[in-house]
Amino acid sequence: MNFFTDVINQLPSIHLMIVVISAIVHILFSGAVAKDAGELIKRGLKTHLVSGVTWAFATLIGGPLVAVGYWFIHHLKPHK
Repeated sequence: MNFFTDVINQLPSIHLMIVVISAIVHILFSGAVAKDAGELIKRGLKTHLVSGVTWAFATLIGGPLVAVGYWFIHHLKPHK
């Protein structure tokens, strides 16, 4: 066996590991957005564009990229 054959045989395991890590990251970011949206509501503020639950669900699907968008919209300009 050579190195490349070993790597090719490991690809399904590597792919599964990447999928699991990605799912965990999406769940963690979604939870953080949900928690932050809840804190905004406790302070008497509203989330922009959509509800906090929708932001959390969008982050669950879109991951860190959506969480960054949420952060820019909600924390880089003051609420009115």
